[in-house]
Amino acid sequence: MEPSSTEIFWQIAWTVFAFVFFVGVVFWAWSGKRKSNFDEAARMALDDDKDLTDKQRRDV
Repeated sequence: MEPSSTEIFWQIAWTVFAFVFFVGVVFWAWSGKRKSNFDEAARMALDDDKDLTDKQRRDV
């Protein structure tokens, strides 16, 4: 059974939408405005230790 032209249209529309969304997310993530936020997020695990006392560090 062959798909109808309506089904083919929606398959193509969904594929195009998903691709455009993916490209948008990539551009958003790689934009220069987001760099400082991502750098801060990357350091969160390392900066967490600054708030601990020496005793708390030994207990972990």
